[in-house]
Amino acid sequence: MRRVLLTAHKFFPEHRAGTEVLTLKIAQELLRRDYEVKVVAANPPDLDARRKAEHADKTESDYVYEGVPVHIVEEGLRLKDYKFDFEYYHPHIKAHFARLLQEFKPDLVQLVHVQNLSAAVIEACNEVGVPVVFYSTDFWFVCPIVQLKRPDGAVCRGPGPLALKCLDCYTPKLLPVDEEIFEAVSAKYPATGAGINALAAPLKGLAQSALGTLYRATKAPGAVQATMARPAVLRDFANGLAKILVPTKLMRDIFVENGIKSELIDIVHFGIDTTKLVNHQVKRPSNLLRIGYIGTFFEHKGVDLLINAFLALEPQLASRAELKLYGDVKQFPQYVAGLEKLVNDAGPRGESVHFLGTFPNDELGAILEEIDVLVVPSRWYENTPLVMQSALATRTPLIVTDLGGMSELVKSGENGLLFKLNDHHSLSRQLTAVLADSTLLPKFSANIEAERTVADMVDDIESVYEEVLAARH
Repeated sequence: MRRVLLTAHKFFPEHRAGTEVLTLKIAQELLRRDYEVKVVAANPPDLDARRKAEHADKTESDYVYEGVPVHIVEEGLRLKDYKFDFEYYHPHIKAHFARLLQEFKPDLVQLVHVQNLSAAVIEACNEVGVPVVFYSTDFWFVCPIVQLKRPDGAVCRGPGPLALKCLDCYTPKLLPVDEEIFEAVSAKYPATGAGINALAAPLKGLAQSALGTLYRATKAPGAVQATMARPAVLRDFANGLAKILVPTKLMRDIFVENGIKSELIDIVHFGIDTTKLVNHQVKRPSNLLRIGYIGTFFEHKGVDLLINAFLALEPQLASRAELKLYGDVKQFPQYVAGLEKLVNDAGPRGESVHFLGTFPNDELGAILEEIDVLVVPSRWYENTPLVMQSALATRTPLIVTDLGGMSELVKSGENGLLFKLNDHHSLSRQLTAVLADSTLLPKFSANIEAERTVADMVDDIESVYEEVLAARH
């Protein structure tokens, strides 16, 4: 029986996005094939990963989720003595992971994500001779914010010479804002905090601002140094891996552009669990065209673009449609408040926009039965979101951003439509097209081919395992 250790940046039940789903499905399929498997992941808060957890002394936990043994690196360890470069090389997590390797004795380690754990886990594997295969779900190895998206919304191809493009994009995120600095100072020096709090409102604000400016001035050189060192460190770690698997041509190209050896990289497309989807390929009747979104409510996902596009429809067409939005409204409440304001400000037209919350993953097929076209309006490359593949498995046509990764799945005019990045008017035109021509969506649906399964994907992964282990022996 072979042992495989899988890593993820986060995991169920606290976190449940696409990477977590992919990791879970790979682990479960390997278990079905008589592998011994364990998932190692971190557990940071969604909103601010710098914040100390409520139980900051807790360093690890273990449990079983849907049959998969899981080991969690808790915040007490991840934030211990934290320095800026711990984001990509964390010595304490390396030592912790080395202990796990000694206890579990894996034949191979498969990284699905190492953000929050850091690439130091690769070094721990190298030191004991355990081969490492990386199946990448995003661009963390070349982009510290993973999305390759600039502050102005433009997409990016990597950090560039000396990581200069990261200095105004990522480095500021390393430095806390005034309120956080004041909170930390007050906790460490209560008298100082009490003194500032006692000041009149204008003076209090000035004092907090001065304190923040002073703190950031002292920390900025370290943040800059860590940012500039990051690309070379991670490039070297990546080029020392046994194999790198990527789901799209786009990702392969970007990795190679950023110095990762092309001979290490194989394209292995994602697979999904289709067993609870393929019986939901016929839509339930409706008098309205049901436009859907399923995913995270956050800026980089472009939900505001979709709402604005829907609200921009001609009234006669809009009266024949509804917009169904599925996602957790509590995860990023400030962004959701902005979405709700868009809808409320639209008056009666906003009544056709529905925030429908989350649902158990087993109900995805039934949800897609009541969506005529699914929109993925992301502002970043996204690769191939699993929700897109799930939609295709139920023969649900797609309208997505014309951006590499997503546009590798959607062929405009064949199984869906594409719209311009960050352009809600372009998206509105695509929605208008499917509303104006009732033959389009049936045509797209008929052109959708059978979707790739988890078993197909793990067949390919296993072949890579065999190749790597044979080479090692």
